[in-house]
Amino acid sequence: MKISMKRIIRAMSIIMVVIVYITTILLSRSLIDTDKFFSVNNIIIFAVIVIVTYIISVIVSNKVAAPIKRIEKGMKMVSEGKLPDVNRIKNVEVFPEYKNLMQNYIAMLKVIKKNTFDLNSQESKTEIILEHMADGVMAFSTTKDIVHMNKAAMRLLNITRQDDNFDAICQKLNLNIDFSKLMYLPNYQSVEIKTTIGEDLALSVVFAPFFSDELNPMGVIMIIRNITDSVKTDNVRKEFVSNVSHELKTPLTSIKGYSETMMNGDLTYEEVIRFSKVINQEANRMSKLVSDLLNLSRMDYNRTNWEQVTINTKDELKKVCEKVRFEAEEKGHKVELICADNTPTTYVDRGCFEQIMINILTNSIKYTPDGGLIRIYAGPVEGGRTGVKVIDNGIGIPQKDLERIYERFYRVDKARSRKMGGTGLGLSIVKEMVDGNNGTIQIESKLNEGTEVTVIFPSTKEQK
Repeated sequence: MKISMKRIIRAMSIIMVVIVYITTILLSRSLIDTDKFFSVNNIIIFAVIVIVTYIISVIVSNKVAAPIKRIEKGMKMVSEGKLPDVNRIKNVEVFPEYKNLMQNYIAMLKVIKKNTFDLNSQESKTEIILEHMADGVMAFSTTKDIVHMNKAAMRLLNITRQDDNFDAICQKLNLNIDFSKLMYLPNYQSVEIKTTIGEDLALSVVFAPFFSDELNPMGVIMIIRNITDSVKTDNVRKEFVSNVSHELKTPLTSIKGYSETMMNGDLTYEEVIRFSKVINQEANRMSKLVSDLLNLSRMDYNRTNWEQVTINTKDELKKVCEKVRFEAEEKGHKVELICADNTPTTYVDRGCFEQIMINILTNSIKYTPDGGLIRIYAGPVEGGRTGVKVIDNGIGIPQKDLERIYERFYRVDKARSRKMGGTGLGLSIVKEMVDGNNGTIQIESKLNEGTEVTVIFPSTKEQK
């Protein structure tokens, strides 16, 4: 049974009164009549003294114990994660010792409050940073349970906080890794693993242990980064280098073969002429390829100065049709130009407009069987801009290839495209030029039915 300070003080007060009373009896037995001393009046007086003493002891005990009770209550709140309001805590003026105690107690609460605020502020900042990171962050305890997971991790892995196990997460990531080995990696060391989820989601996963202040392992942090775009870019770069090498090697091989044959002599005049034509064609093909690559390079590094001017759309389209007329007639194509009466002018680089339309029309001519029909429509579109549409009844483009047609060196039918003299860069250049002149391009196509290319240009100077 626990005895409180209040009870001890009260009991001691009563005991002191009893002791004083008994001492008085013993000392005064010879002076006072004993029978009278134990009379009813004296007993009543003694009882009154005891009651008064008890009341005084209660007041004194409350005075003595109240500050300690207050401190006890405050400490209990601190242990529960709450902080008492220091402004509402009254100081004790009666006892100097208690006054110092309460002052130190209040000072301690203020320090705890400040440290708690700083800690909560730091945690809040850390939480905000983690939640707004593009990389997924997950922390696992020594029991492999998740102790923290930000929104990016949930989004990247399509998981919820119920997926709270290291092994389950690794299974989603197609990883087989020993947790205990990660736990005991040397401090400031990490392990990076690249993995792929599904068909196209490439991830870089970094594991690192985290430690307590005493450098005891407390768990493992996992950082997940989406590297899909980097992987795709790297693959495109590799494919680009491979395609450039192939495109340059093919004409060089032909030139080298035919020139060596000519150097050996014993050729008729007709053979020399024929070989020379082949060499000239392959040299022109290489020249066009290099020229296209240089154009793309300049556009990539924003080294092209577009001289945008206002042009007459209808007149410029007539010039373009005239330039491709001979090529179209060779295949028996009919090219029709239809311009609306209210066709607006176009604000564009004149050379770009010409090259864009020639490239689009050349593709239509090449990939439309002999005797085809190619129509060019021009007129106003929404927003007062100029729209030009080229429609053919050619071989069309498969749906799966439409999203890749602007990639450099991408060909739907590589053998056929190369045979027709294409470099695989035409539409890439068109797209760059259209974008550079604040325009848009859209291609719709159906296999064996034809292709529809829509280009929209600004009709006047537009604010960027």
